Amino acid sequence: MKNSSLSVLLLLGLAGLGSVALVNAARAETPYERDQRQMMERYQREHGASPQVLQARRWESEWRQQHPNEPMPSFGALEKLHRQKTISNTNQGFERMRQERQAKLRRDYLLNRQHQQQILASQHITWSAQQWKNWDRQYDLEQQRRAQEYLKAVELSGEMAREEKAREEA
Repeated sequence: MKNSSLSVLLLLGLAGLGSVALVNAARAETPYERDQRQMMERYQREHGASPQVLQARRWESEWRQQHPNEPMPSFGALEKLHRQKTISNTNQGFERMRQERQAKLRRDYLLNRQHQQQILASQHITWSAQQWKNWDRQYDLEQQRRAQEYLKAVELSGEMAREEKAREEA
């Protein structure tokens, strides 16, 4: 009885080791995965991590500090936890871009007005407030016309790209 129970235990032990080896082999990195990982690591060494990767690392370290000995949630769960902050940062970025655009438009307007004043001064002409108001209105109309032309060009470019894609697919 002892020999048979010992041999059963031995077989069970060997089977258990084999299954552990099989599980580890299933988790082993394929050559393709290894190459991809190495390329990504090399790229990150050369260029640094992307802002998204840095953000994920910050969130993971915050989680580990605030929740010791708890399992790390998925990135999607971490993202949901920080959703309000992400939205706020996005809105701040858009607001900053809008302010920069408004400042650029204002600088362009002032440069154009200064240029017009220089032209008038060289001709010894002085405009009234009404004439400057008319110039402002003409400037605004010109800017609107240029914006419409830009939108038409973008639309035309999109149509051309769609037609090119359709020709390639056909």
